[in-house]
Amino acid sequence: MMLESTHLKAKVEKGLYGYDRVVKSVCRMCHGGCGVLVYVKGERVVRIAGDPDCPINRGSLCSKALAAPQLVHHPKRLTYPVKRVGPKGSGKWQRISWDEALDLIAERILTYKGKFGAESIVLGYGTGRENEAVIYRFANTLGTPNVLTAGHFCYGPRIAASIITCGGLPVVDYENRPRCIMVWGNNIVISNPDEYKGVAFS
Repeated sequence: MMLESTHLKAKVEKGLYGYDRVVKSVCRMCHGGCGVLVYVKGERVVRIAGDPDCPINRGSLCSKALAAPQLVHHPKRLTYPVKRVGPKGSGKWQRISWDEALDLIAERILTYKGKFGAESIVLGYGTGRENEAVIYRFANTLGTPNVLTAGHFCYGPRIAASIITCGGLPVVDYENRPRCIMVWGNNIVISNPDEYKGVAFS
């Protein structure tokens, strides 16, 4: 009966999303490493779902991961560099080439380095895994020790807030789930989607 139900669900989903194949992968939007099933039609991602076989997320996904197809295929996604051509806040931008963009960035960096010293330059990056060595190499080449990671922007403040608010960093007991969670002043599913997966807590 369970097998028939699974086949029926797969058939309904295939008709709904019209995918050619399903690819097992891992979400890279945070440090969680949740397992995902990527539904692909041709070269286009049509849907992303949690992988029930993954021990980390057990089939559930946060809103950030579920929105990944929009990040990849959104018609307003910026895929080329632009330069502001009007006053700040005017919304006036001009498309430029990659060479021009890189030249402008290099010129600005070298100007600030010459005027204020290498330590006036701060580099920051998000949770991408492959770019860390490149960022530090770039910082070393510039002569700046100032590199901010996702830990500085996200995890550090989260820990500090937990210590101030709760006296420590609370650990979730996933095996003995609470029947009621009461939160004041914060929508945890929206504010911390990578930490709280709605399906897992429903």
